[in-house]
Amino acid sequence: MVRVLPDSLRWVTTFPFHRRRALAFVTVLLACATPGMRAQGTGLVPSSDLIYADIERLSELGALDSMVLAQRPYSRREIARIARVARSRLERGVGRFESMTDYAGRVLQRLERFSDATDGSAGNATISLIDGASLTFTSTDAVRRSFPAPYSSPTEATIDPLSVRRLGTPAARGHGGALEVSQRIEPTGWLALQARERVEYRRPTDTSLTRTTGALLLASVRARYRNAALTIGRQQFTWSQSAGDGLFLASNAPALDQIALAGDRPFVLPGFLRILGPTQATLILAELGPSVVRSQSKLLAYKVSLQPGSAVELGGSFINHFGGTGGRPSNFSDRLFDFLPFIDVFRTHNYVDTLRTFDVDSDKLLGVDGRVRLAALGGTVLTGELLIDDFDPRRLPKLLTGYGSQTVAIILPSLGSPAISAKLSAKHMGIITYTHGELRNGITSRGRLLGEELGPDAKSFSAAVRLAPSAGVRLEVEARSAIYSNAVYRGFYTDAAQTLFAVQKIAKYPDELRDLLFVTLILQTDDGFALTMRSGGERTRNANFAGGRRRDYVAEIALRVGQ
Repeated sequence: MVRVLPDSLRWVTTFPFHRRRALAFVTVLLACATPGMRAQGTGLVPSSDLIYADIERLSELGALDSMVLAQRPYSRREIARIARVARSRLERGVGRFESMTDYAGRVLQRLERFSDATDGSAGNATISLIDGASLTFTSTDAVRRSFPAPYSSPTEATIDPLSVRRLGTPAARGHGGALEVSQRIEPTGWLALQARERVEYRRPTDTSLTRTTGALLLASVRARYRNAALTIGRQQFTWSQSAGDGLFLASNAPALDQIALAGDRPFVLPGFLRILGPTQATLILAELGPSVVRSQSKLLAYKVSLQPGSAVELGGSFINHFGGTGGRPSNFSDRLFDFLPFIDVFRTHNYVDTLRTFDVDSDKLLGVDGRVRLAALGGTVLTGELLIDDFDPRRLPKLLTGYGSQTVAIILPSLGSPAISAKLSAKHMGIITYTHGELRNGITSRGRLLGEELGPDAKSFSAAVRLAPSAGVRLEVEARSAIYSNAVYRGFYTDAAQTLFAVQKIAKYPDELRDLLFVTLILQTDDGFALTMRSGGERTRNANFAGGRRRDYVAEIALRVGQ
């Protein structure tokens, strides 16, 4: 069967790409995609899908409840439920936001089209060999670099603040084009198989890199029994209140090779615990892949989120990084207690007495996050997150100082018009965040941080203004300043039993200062096509702490259909 190219795609062919042949190829590919086959099944919608921006926008406008934002990705079944909830609230009116109903309704229409919330297709089998595709062209002269070592325990991760964090390897310095294709098979409403691949051609500045490369970005199977869902394979999970956030698993975190158990949608606890409201929980056991130190180390993570009110969300997260090549052996009971921080903190640990079994060698991260929408202040949304690394109850008083990491954001959903919104945010990263004296590969997978890419001992401030004059056009301008510390620390135990660990600053050198400006334009059609254009520039002072200055740029354009 020959599919006819949608009228909405014709405007794309007039866009001045230099490589007409590549555009012609992807046009044929996208025309063969099957975005219309969207049964409400168990399959996950990748966290990078543009539909999440619509969900966040509806939440900011007060059109959603019974939905947990800080645990994604969602299944298609859950997105269909979210669309039904939003439609019901809009039809009943959304309290103080009645003036925003028309605007929210236009955003909701795209969400309903995506989820097939009104066409009765739930339960249909889906076999989509090209469920989504994208062609991306990138050009940048920014240099990736490692983090400075807070106290002689650097992570293996590298950063480039200008780059768009993507699945797989980061885009190389220079020029390149990448084609991504995803597949989805859902034979029943309770089983889904998904995959996504990338092939890339590039002209890197570093001539030691190959010009062509390929990667399997996602490959997982997900089975659901009632509201419990088991996911096995390579999948991306994000624990963040909004795009660009997330101290544990960032909104654009790398994919994990994992086994995960989670609720398919929020549930209500029994008995008197019902007062906690809709609840969501996720448990993940992952292998972090090869690394220079502690290769094939493991990650156990779990998160519980509560919604005691439609305008409030609270969450708690725990990550345990352990094992890997060269790690200390431990028995089952020690490992079990190590996974339960509120029990483990009351135990006496042994790391020095060779006549007794050493304790588990692990790095534990513990934290909380929250979100509240203040109707009395025009629907202003406040979000925040706290994290403490190498968790020890004796360090809790320092959670809000150098040991802990904190983020806070203020979202103004309507500046005179719901078509205009703004976001202000600030982040402070603790001196030992994502680092450990033994597990020196840090909280990384294949050289990429799972959490906030600022890394340890850094801070940033940003402001973004978003303009959406119609449901199909979004423009965002963001300015950001980041400060990277070059202080030198030493870690030591303050007592003979080696139970009280402290980190002390012993030298302070000039900081590295980075100022960034980004402009993003997204154009979407009603039938699933989207064009994303992003450009940015960065000015660095005291670059690499050597006193010099740098100016870098990035430009990216992506054509997408489906996911």
